[in-house]
Amino acid sequence: MRPWSTASRRSRTAAAAAMLVGAGALAGCANANPAVAAYVDGTRITQTQLDAAVAGVQQTVQEGQQVSPQAVLNAMVHGAIAEDIAAKNGITVTDADRDAVLKGSNLEPLLPIPAAKEVAYDIADQQIVAQKVGSEPYLQQIGEQQVTINPRYGVLDEQQKLIDGEKSGSLARPASPSPTPTP
Repeated sequence: MRPWSTASRRSRTAAAAAMLVGAGALAGCANANPAVAAYVDGTRITQTQLDAAVAGVQQTVQEGQQVSPQAVLNAMVHGAIAEDIAAKNGITVTDADRDAVLKGSNLEPLLPIPAAKEVAYDIADQQIVAQKVGSEPYLQQIGEQQVTINPRYGVLDEQQKLIDGEKSGSLARPASPSPTPTP
C-alpha cells in the first residue's frame, strides 16, 4: 500500500471541509419541509391547514372566482405574527373582539365556515393587535419576526412579511424556449 502524499492529504482535507461547509449551508434549509407552507417564529402552517383554509374561503366566493393560496397564506402568516405580537405585549384577543371587528365587513360571510372563519379571525387579529400596540410599533415588530415561506408560493418581502407571488422562490429557473427554426 502506498503512503498518502502531502498533496493528496491536503486535497482530502479540503474536500472534507467543503462537504462540511455544504452540509452547514444545507442545514439552513432544514425547515424546507414540503408538507409545511410557512414557518412563523417556529410555528408551522402546514400545507393541510392552508388547503383547508383555501377550500373554506372558496365556498364563499361567486362561481368562477378562484381563491389565491398566496393571499390566504399571507393572512395566515400575519395572523400568526399578530398572535405572537399580542403574546409579547400581554394583549388578549377574544372571539367576541374578532366578531365585533368582522361584523358588517366583507369578511363576515366567512364566519359560518370553520376553515374560512380561521382566516377571517387571522385578519381580525391583525387589526385588533395593531390598534392596541400602535401602527408604527406593530409594523416594527412585524419586521422582527422570523418567517420562512415554502418557495412554491413565491418570495417573501422580509420587512413587511408579504408574499410576492410574481417572483419565484425556486432554485430552478424555467428553461428557455427552444428557438423557432427559420424556414
